[in-house]
Amino acid sequence: MDLSQYLTASLFVQAALAFYVAGFLVRDELLLRVLILVGTTLYILYYYHISDTPLWDAIWTSAVIGMTNIVMILVIWRERSTIGMSAAMLSLYRAFPTLYPGQFRQIMKHADWRTVEQPEVLCTKDEAFDKLYFITKGEVHLERAGGSNAIPANNFIGEISFLIGGNATATVIAPTGTEYVVWNRGDLDGMTKKSLKLSNALSALFNEDIARKLAQSAPEPRQPAADPDQSSGLPKHIH
Repeated sequence: MDLSQYLTASLFVQAALAFYVAGFLVRDELLLRVLILVGTTLYILYYYHISDTPLWDAIWTSAVIGMTNIVMILVIWRERSTIGMSAAMLSLYRAFPTLYPGQFRQIMKHADWRTVEQPEVLCTKDEAFDKLYFITKGEVHLERAGGSNAIPANNFIGEISFLIGGNATATVIAPTGTEYVVWNRGDLDGMTKKSLKLSNALSALFNEDIARKLAQSAPEPRQPAADPDQSSGLPKHIH
């Protein structure tokens, strides 16, 4: 069967329109650009077959638009891909589930990796605090009036101050051997002011961290004392 009789110029433009409409109906930016790229390719075929002489100006214009779209598809794919991350970066990224890989790379450009060589005070209660820490190995000790709590790895220190501002709410000490990543709050503030998506992703991450800490520190409900009559198997006395 000769299919050439069905591949008319109008068919290309109708198919291109369908892909354009589908692209404008989806919310995912990557899928939108892929659909628009397919539509653009069909428009190029339309301009080529519409007359005996191809419409080279229209073809050239559409080709430039298509190549620009390809570049942006690669950029978006890069932002969503963990390809190229080192093993240490990939391991750390798993603790940042609300961030895209591109957002994670962005904040890590301003991070320092450190190992504690002797006990170090990360922050002091009621004093100015302009850092954000993430513990990657070991644990730190959080001290407040009334006691001390151990904060294990994969937890933030300073996220409350980052969210609401103000001074440190507790004194935190890192023992020798502890490993952590640290950011200056000013650097993160600058990035979040430029990107609402990054701001929302970090806020969600910190809220999740705070909720987990509260759940871990909540006292277990006390069990009612065992009834001595029931524990002995004897019937209760009736008064």
